[in-house]
Amino acid sequence: MSREYCKIFAAEARAAPGFGEVPEIIPLYLIYRPANNIPYATLEEDLGKPLESYCSREWGCAEALTAFGSSEAMQKCQTFQHWLYQWTNGSFLVTDLAGVDWKMTDVQIATKLRGYQGLKESCFPALLDQFASSHQCNAYCELLGLTPLKGPEVAHPQAKAKGSKSPSAGRKGSQLSPQPQKKGLPSPQGTRKSAPSSKATPQASEPVTTQLLGQPPTQEEGSKAQGMR
Repeated sequence: MSREYCKIFAAEARAAPGFGEVPEIIPLYLIYRPANNIPYATLEEDLGKPLESYCSREWGCAEALTAFGSSEAMQKCQTFQHWLYQWTNGSFLVTDLAGVDWKMTDVQIATKLRGYQGLKESCFPALLDQFASSHQCNAYCELLGLTPLKGPEVAHPQAKAKGSKSPSAGRKGSQLSPQPQKKGLPSPQGTRKSAPSSKATPQASEPVTTQLLGQPPTQEEGSKAQGMR
């Protein structure tokens, strides 16, 4: 799951002009060995060098900048954390980022809610508040237009924070992108045509109608006609 989030982040980062290289979480494979006493094991690429830690649960990211400097890979790993925190509305975070060059491995996750994405329990929920209060935006956060984190009060925003346009924004689902608002329908009263009213027809037209149909006028109508002569 962390690798899939990192792939979405990489697609968006490559679309930003001047972002450069992007960290990658290498895949972890599950293998089955029926002849072994422990039939299941995990397998991943050998990076060939000792792992360099870019962010740890023990000392966080803010301390990393002061203790180990601010390398490009370290800053982009922190930008990935900021993007993921904002993308998941403060519910998910990847921590313990370590690797060689741009390849990361052995990452850990922190979740705010139990059962997030099928997880049976929450993992280190306090790290999410700690990250929100200690994270310091860098130039790559600004390059992606990420909203600065002000503290734990933004851990549960009502809507997805603006500024990060993910290529998956068009997918259906409540956790990714909200459905577009429907346009208001025109009022049915504005489209109705004025129907002719039966009361608008004058009663004086009744004698004319009867004359046209060949019916003789009544005595009252004949007296009125003689008075007009």
